[in-house]
Amino acid sequence: MGFVGHGSRQDLRVFPRFFKPQQHGERPVKVTAVDFSPFGEPAFLAGCCDGSIRLHQLASERPVLQWGLGTAGRAVTGLQWSPTRPAVFFVQDDTSCIYIWDLLKSDLGPVAKQPISPDRLVAMAVVGEPERTSGGFLALVLARASGHMDVQFLKRKWATPVADEQRRLRLLLQKAL
Repeated sequence: MGFVGHGSRQDLRVFPRFFKPQQHGERPVKVTAVDFSPFGEPAFLAGCCDGSIRLHQLASERPVLQWGLGTAGRAVTGLQWSPTRPAVFFVQDDTSCIYIWDLLKSDLGPVAKQPISPDRLVAMAVVGEPERTSGGFLALVLARASGHMDVQFLKRKWATPVADEQRRLRLLLQKAL
């Protein structure tokens, strides 16, 4: 139904019990990928089998932002926040496409798309140097169906945080509420 359960290891009651999509009522959709912000923000991303992507804050049942056609309806098979940029995340779909989202440039959809071929993409990991504010690297580690692995270094604009990026992301999240 597209819900993400919210629990506690100490048997404490937590609110909300579930994180739900913006639409009310039943939706036959599975959440296929989840990733929490590595920057201390109480936020996480959820990707679904219908291609929708949601950005949730831990204090709210409904998403702050939700994109229904971010992958043109293709199932999300992986997603991950950038370890170097608070407002950037990467999404993998079931047709071996990688999408880059930069919420400071556009909160309407991805700002870049890269099909990966000819060998089908099985998994993706984003690695970088979060402790370096300039001169660091950001790379995609791509696992292929053939068993091969690629490391693809990304352009510096995806690796280097922009001025006040974390504060600007917080403002965007507050405004969206």
